[in-house]
Amino acid sequence: MQSVRGVALLAFVLIVGYFLVSKSQISDSKVALDANDEPKAAKAAGPKPDEAIVKLDSEAQEKGGIETAAPREIAYQGQARAYGVILPLDRLTGLYNNALTATLQLKSAEIKLEASKTANARAQNLLKLFPSSASQAELADATYKMDAAAVEAAQAQLEAARNAAIQEWGPVLGQAIVERSELAEQLVRHKIRLIQLTLQPGAVAEAPEKISVTFGGSSTAEADFISEATQADPKIPNVSFFYTIPGAPGALAGLTVAAMFPNGEAKPGIDIPPSAVIWQAGRPWMYVQAGSDKFERRAISEEAAPTAGGGYVLPAASWPHDKLVVIAGAQTLLSEESKNQMQPDEGDN
Repeated sequence: MQSVRGVALLAFVLIVGYFLVSKSQISDSKVALDANDEPKAAKAAGPKPDEAIVKLDSEAQEKGGIETAAPREIAYQGQARAYGVILPLDRLTGLYNNALTATLQLKSAEIKLEASKTANARAQNLLKLFPSSASQAELADATYKMDAAAVEAAQAQLEAARNAAIQEWGPVLGQAIVERSELAEQLVRHKIRLIQLTLQPGAVAEAPEKISVTFGGSSTAEADFISEATQADPKIPNVSFFYTIPGAPGALAGLTVAAMFPNGEAKPGIDIPPSAVIWQAGRPWMYVQAGSDKFERRAISEEAAPTAGGGYVLPAASWPHDKLVVIAGAQTLLSEESKNQMQPDEGDN
C-alpha cells in the first residue's frame, strides 16, 4: 500500500513540475515576441510629413544651389476662401454664333431696304410725270414696305439674341457676346478661359479686380474680374463672380479652381517667393533652415494668401523672425528627402 502511495505522489510532483515549466516557456516566448515587435511599431510610426528633416553638408548645398534668405515684410490681408470651376463655353459660343447670324441678317435687310427706298422714291416721282406708271409705283412701294418689315424682323431677332445672352451671362458678358467684342472673341477662340468663383458659405468679401487662382492642383494664374455671376453654384450657397484667366494648355473646362478673396484690414505679413514653394501631395510646402546642415519641410498654412506669381503671404505673427527660407534649391531638397526615404534602414538586413 505504501508503495502505491509513493508512486502516486511521484506522478503528482512530475505533473505539477511539467505545468510550471510549460507556463514559464510560454511567458518567455510572449515577452520575446513583444520585444521583437516593439522595434517594428517604433519604425512604423516614423516622422510626420511636416516634420521631415533633410541633412546636407556645405559642399552638397553649394552643388545643389541651395540659397536661404530672411523673408521680406509686406502687407497681409485676411482671406475668404472661394471655390469654382473653369466653365465650358458651348452655350456661350452658340449665343455668339446666333448673335453673329442675326447681325448679318440685319445688315443684309438694311441694305435691301436702302435700295428699295431709293427705288420707291424714284417710282413715286415718275408717277407724278407719267400717271400711266401707277402699277410700277405701287410695286416699288410694296417692295419698300416688305423690306422695312424684314428689317424690323431682323432687329427683333438680334434683340432676342441679346436678351438671351444677358439673361444667361449677365449684362457685361451678354453685351460682349452680342457686340462680338474682343472679350467675347478671346473666349470663343480659347485665348482666355472663363471661371466662376463662389465664396464659401457665410463669407462676405468684395470681388477684387485681379486675384490669384489655383487650378489643376498646382497651377496658378492671375484672374481678371468680369462681373457678378447670374446664377449661384448649387453646391455652395453664396454669391458668385465671373473671372477670366489666360488660356494655358492645362486650363481645361471642368477643372476645379480655388482662390482667396482679400477680406478685412491689412496687417503686417511676410512674403514667401514662388521660388521657395514646392508642391507635394497636392499641397504647397517650403523648406526652412533648421541648422547649418539641416532643412525642415513645412506646410504652407491655409491662412496664407496666394500671390499672382505663385508665392504666398503669411501673417507676420505666425512666423519666427529668426527663420531663414530656402529661396533657391527647394526642389533639390525634396529630391534628397525622397531619396533618403527610399534607402533601406540598416536594421532591415
